[in-house]
Amino acid sequence: MFRTILSRELRNNLLSLRFQISFALILVVFVAGTVVFLKNYGSAMREYSKYRSELTRQQEETSESNFTAFAVKNWTFVLRPRPNGFISNCKEKYFPNRFRYSAYNVFGFEVGQGAVNPFLSSFQELNWSFIAALILSFVTLLFTFDTISGERQSRTLAQVFSNPIRRATVLWGKYISVLITTMLMAVVGVILSILIILISESVDLSLSMFGEILGFLLLVFLFISCIAAFGILSSVLAHQPNVSLLIALVFWLFFVVVIPNSAVFWANKVFSIEHADTVNEKIGAAHGEIERNAPKGHWNSSFGNPFLAGHELRAAHQMKRMNSEMRFKNAYYRDMFRQLDNTRLLMSASPVALFDYMNEGIVGGGYARFKNIWDDLHGYQVRFLQFFKTIDAADPNSPHWYNPYEDLSTTRKPVAFEQVPIFEEKPLSLAGRFSFLKNYLIVMILYTGVVFSLSLVLFLRYDVR
Repeated sequence: MFRTILSRELRNNLLSLRFQISFALILVVFVAGTVVFLKNYGSAMREYSKYRSELTRQQEETSESNFTAFAVKNWTFVLRPRPNGFISNCKEKYFPNRFRYSAYNVFGFEVGQGAVNPFLSSFQELNWSFIAALILSFVTLLFTFDTISGERQSRTLAQVFSNPIRRATVLWGKYISVLITTMLMAVVGVILSILIILISESVDLSLSMFGEILGFLLLVFLFISCIAAFGILSSVLAHQPNVSLLIALVFWLFFVVVIPNSAVFWANKVFSIEHADTVNEKIGAAHGEIERNAPKGHWNSSFGNPFLAGHELRAAHQMKRMNSEMRFKNAYYRDMFRQLDNTRLLMSASPVALFDYMNEGIVGGGYARFKNIWDDLHGYQVRFLQFFKTIDAADPNSPHWYNPYEDLSTTRKPVAFEQVPIFEEKPLSLAGRFSFLKNYLIVMILYTGVVFSLSLVLFLRYDVR
């Protein structure tokens, strides 16, 4: 009996006008999004290649001239464009993409626009994740809002139950048929996009990237399952399909518009942190206290003999200033991360937000990528400083007084660039990706189960007459 119900619902879905229109729309946006991504990715990679070439040239010249100058220089690491951005851009244009560091510290991060027009940053990019989050979710609601109320109005639901069939069987048949119908559109769109990418040869579709595509499709299935559960819930909450449609639209707007766009409000009201200006004032006050307590001669400006006692005082003073500043900044950064984590937990009330967060783990982008680089860069900085101290210790012409901003009292010898450790981004491991998305995954599964169970309970009491 279940197969009969499922085949009936599938046939009705696939032959309906709403399927034909939705299928055509989804194919168009998949193709358009892929073509636009390939063009933008090619342009972004050309700009990034120029940046890397110039950075390598500067680092090589500095290292082979004066290694202390290399160690104290405030270098900037810029994120490489992700080749899997066609799956999801993870809203990375809103995340910091430039990190400033030296051998002594990781000084901070910033959102750099590069060659991109900053006035265009508010526009969404047409990637697979965006298509699934907005278009597929809306299409899913279109296929589910009248699954019960529509058949009740047309009197076909009463005819179905004139046969000895369980209501749970009917609901499961309708639910699974919608999932198959929607996933069919998504899979065909994904396959078409892959063919375009293969023909263009602009992106190397590696085995790991195919794994990410498979992971994305699994997330789409889970996401659509959740949205379909809400669509069925809207159908059993009313006896008229127009009322069910209104309820479904309220769900969709709440998940797509209201919850995501209230994130900043809740972050500032519930999880508020100090303002950046307040942090800077504290840093200024701490620097003032250091200046007042500093010994005489701590700003010695005799740059000749590196063994002058004034250089030791100057190095110690600069180190105190740097450590004081970074103590406040690191505390501020931890508060920022904690605020974002808590806000995301609150935004998990929206399946769309959950879907976006899980995609970050699947493709290794967005916040997951940022935290991975942030942690790796701090580990690299420790190794870089140790390497610098090893080079400095081998120089008898150095007094070994470490100044984090100037090349006054450590080795000035050149070092072959090939020997110098250079920071490179390491992709997020599979374990790291799963660790990032597992909590969101659990919430989504529970969310889907609870909503569908509620729909089933209501349907068992539903008046089909």
